[in-house]
Amino acid sequence: MDDHRHLEELARRLWDERRVVEYLLFKLTATKLLLAADERRFTAHALREVERAVDLLRDEEERRDAAVRDLAEHWGLDPSQLTLTEVARRSPAPFDHTFHDHHDAFRHLAEEIEHLTAENRSLVRTQLDHVTASIDLLTGEADPGPTTYDASGSVEGAPSPVGAQLRKAL
Repeated sequence: MDDHRHLEELARRLWDERRVVEYLLFKLTATKLLLAADERRFTAHALREVERAVDLLRDEEERRDAAVRDLAEHWGLDPSQLTLTEVARRSPAPFDHTFHDHHDAFRHLAEEIEHLTAENRSLVRTQLDHVTASIDLLTGEADPGPTTYDASGSVEGAPSPVGAQLRKAL
């Protein structure tokens, strides 16, 4: 029966961790939507929320690791041997199914998070390119190309000082 208690505790920890991973996925999705809508004023808030979700996930991972260590000790194994696949293989029904389900769900969630993170990075790069282009319009291009000296020794084609275009507009 002690086996049952350890398996229940690990299953509960995994359910809690899955909820936090899904919450992280939600926060990443919200961030993507804000980035896609070009709502820059809310980006910092969204990123703080993602950080908070990651902190919650770290806490859940610690709790899960403790449950794995307890189960490994009970089974007389090294905790590093207890992957979810191995726990499912060693567990009686219905725990075997539960742990296989967790394994599949975590794998799927990890794929979704990787995909969403890549999309968010791409959106951030695009926004950064837009900001850089806007700054270039206001201040003059950062790299105008080759420069030469004129007859007086001044540099022709030198970039205008930062803010020169903005000052001209005012």
